[in-house]
Amino acid sequence: MKNPFKTSAAVLALSLSLGACNLLDVNNPNNLVEEAIRREAAANAVVNGSQALVASAVSQIWQPYLVASDEFYWIGSRDAWLSLDQGFISDPSNEFTDGAFPSIAQGRWMADEAVEILEEHAAESPSSAITADLARAHLFSGIIHMIIGEVQEDFAESDKTEDGPPIGPTNMYQMLEEAVSHLDKAVASSSGDVRMQALAVRARAKQSLEIWHKIKPSIASNPLVSSSSAAADALEVIGLAGGVTADWNYNFHYSATTVGNSMASWVNDRKENQVDLQLVNVTAANDIDDIKLLDPIDGVKDPALQMRISTFKDGAFNSKGSVYSPMTLASTRLMHLIAAEHELASGNNAGFTTHINHVRAMDGLTPYSGQIAAIDILKHERRVNLFVMGLRLGDMYRFKITDPKWQSAGDALSKPGTLLPITLVEVRSNCYLNGLGC
Repeated sequence: MKNPFKTSAAVLALSLSLGACNLLDVNNPNNLVEEAIRREAAANAVVNGSQALVASAVSQIWQPYLVASDEFYWIGSRDAWLSLDQGFISDPSNEFTDGAFPSIAQGRWMADEAVEILEEHAAESPSSAITADLARAHLFSGIIHMIIGEVQEDFAESDKTEDGPPIGPTNMYQMLEEAVSHLDKAVASSSGDVRMQALAVRARAKQSLEIWHKIKPSIASNPLVSSSSAAADALEVIGLAGGVTADWNYNFHYSATTVGNSMASWVNDRKENQVDLQLVNVTAANDIDDIKLLDPIDGVKDPALQMRISTFKDGAFNSKGSVYSPMTLASTRLMHLIAAEHELASGNNAGFTTHINHVRAMDGLTPYSGQIAAIDILKHERRVNLFVMGLRLGDMYRFKITDPKWQSAGDALSKPGTLLPITLVEVRSNCYLNGLGC
């Protein structure tokens, strides 16, 4: 993205140097130039910086995506949230999609920069520490490319002040392919927790690639995804986590000393948005009072949904929650659901049932044995177990689920499959998009 302050800053620096040479004639040990971060001693810090920007991007871009779905709804004073809530998704001037776009642009750039820097170090000094950091760099690059592919209608990979052309809506699957490529490298060169995390994210990315093709260029008649590769990754993660009963999550964590969680701030602190009324009951003050959505077999308040809301609310579903809520990228529940859908799409109903019941057993629920249609239990289990994981709008489109708040003129109803646009902050500064030419 372009830096509108670059020229004026240079002019200011020149004028200061001409008028008062001694003022700038200092050696400040705190000055950090770009060359410094390319040194081998800074490798770990570069990767940590990439992680911080990617985590920040996730917390910012997921909120407009999820408000447009039926996971969150608008309760505050800012009409741009209402617009998203009503299904008007493609407006590049919406202040909240526009505000979030720089986070994914910066996160993508820094993640790829970290990979480039660490690859240079690995070629010159392939120590175990550098190899481990390079694997983490590929993991975070894989995550941000996956998120962009899941939520964005289009994207431009600009390089600081060098404009990048838009990828194009019909080519956005390439972001998911690039995610898988980075995650391949992360899996191949890591061990322990990092390898497990990379495997889990890769299973998600592979399924998301297939989901993308279910909603683009139009909604497919068959919504089910069959991916033997995603299922294989998922099964390996389940084994590494400790077996079919393991309830494991890969979370991004936030704090006052690292980065904040933008969505948690807007929902838990500012109360501009809240968990959707199809899922919970709220008080007169719009605080969560109880779980509304019931398990379709046992008829009880869904415990998986309660668990997921409690995670976002830092421990209790009916608490206010903090501004540092964790964000879940992958889980063994997701892994079972990926494997279950693959089996159902492949005609293996017994395998599907096995994985669905592993998920239900985590909450002590009655096993599924055909009480409702298989696709209906799949849709329900994905809805409650993947709450606030950035996947709901894609599921709504492919399963042809609509939000009662969507307006007929909104993109969500009139152009199903529409995702978040490239926004004005990039359009105005990118010569490929602003009509000025490059």
